[in-house]
Amino acid sequence: MSRPVSWKLNLAMLWFSQLVILAGFQALIPFVPLFIKNELGIVDEAELAFAVSAFNFFGTMAYAIFNPIWGVLADRFGVKPMLLRGTFLTGIFFPLMAYSNTVFLLVVLRFISAACAGTTAASQMMIVRNTPDEHQGFALGVLTTAIWGGAMLGYVIGGLLIHYFDYTMAFWVCGALYLLGGISILFTRDGEIHAAPVKKHHDSNGLSFLIPKFSHAVWIMLGLFFLLGIIRTFEVAYIALKVEELTSAETAALWTGITSAAVCAAAIISGVVSGYLVDRLPAGNILIPVMLISAVALVLQGWADNLWCFAAGRVLLYIAAGGLQPVLQKVLSSVTAARKRGAVFGFASSCQSCGGMTSAVLSGIVMTCISVSGVFYVAALCFLIALPICLYGISNASRPFKFHRA
Repeated sequence: MSRPVSWKLNLAMLWFSQLVILAGFQALIPFVPLFIKNELGIVDEAELAFAVSAFNFFGTMAYAIFNPIWGVLADRFGVKPMLLRGTFLTGIFFPLMAYSNTVFLLVVLRFISAACAGTTAASQMMIVRNTPDEHQGFALGVLTTAIWGGAMLGYVIGGLLIHYFDYTMAFWVCGALYLLGGISILFTRDGEIHAAPVKKHHDSNGLSFLIPKFSHAVWIMLGLFFLLGIIRTFEVAYIALKVEELTSAETAALWTGITSAAVCAAAIISGVVSGYLVDRLPAGNILIPVMLISAVALVLQGWADNLWCFAAGRVLLYIAAGGLQPVLQKVLSSVTAARKRGAVFGFASSCQSCGGMTSAVLSGIVMTCISVSGVFYVAALCFLIALPICLYGISNASRPFKFHRA
């Protein structure tokens, strides 16, 4: 008889792994626009917007394509092998980007590394598979603190490494932190896997894998995850460029790291509070203030003419918006049968990535046609448009299909 899985031990190990993995990721990715501009010599604003959009678009495309595959395999063979694959392979491929001499090669390597990754989605899968339903909101909220805590650490590490050393050092440290996260995952234990027998049936259109048979409630929530991907990533790629406008080219990386670290400290608090509230309050009661405050914070960032005002807007945004993902994850878990949660969360991550792809294109167009500041104003408008859509979608997903889960 196999030993029971301790959801608390898993949560602790996954918390640490996500802390160091996100530290590695954020020690690099937020500074890529500066890498493209300063190291690859792309200084024309239109060309720079295109290069940054391409980097983010194809990175999120890889997530969107491969996350459903990893989700299905996680349901069949366990989440732990998927996490180990993601951490160790990404730890190998990430440092190679340091030696890109063209935007094309940088984008190709980003696609490959993103295809191997997906550790956050896999960690969330393990949490919902092995945590009692009454503690899932808390566990997801705690995991969110690792995500933002790691991001905070990564921003500081990346800013300091780039300012005092160079971009190559940041790429190598990123890979090393991914490998450290993989070592932590070795100490986790997944639940017993009950692989369902493969059923042979006639599939006239051959699309059963591409279009799985989820319930209406799950499809509604997947649509909201797509929307989440748009609104939560719209302005992210242009933070360093906005900071450079407010400071100087020589200190932009350092101040981007410091500002973003303060932002992540706010997100940690938000993750704990939102995880507590998600288990106790209706989703709508959380979403309304969260999304309204987020819109106001984005307007403040676009309007800012100094670093302190911009940083205040970023902190306010993440105090509010840190509660968005736990809310949607809790609702998605509640309308999904336990045996399908791995696949469903994999598709949810892909839908969010598709939203990120969409935002990469749209924000690049906004920057080209308006300005960097215009990206933040349009991001605020996206939050306001998304609010009634999210309320309506969650209401329809939660009530009519409560007893017909995917």
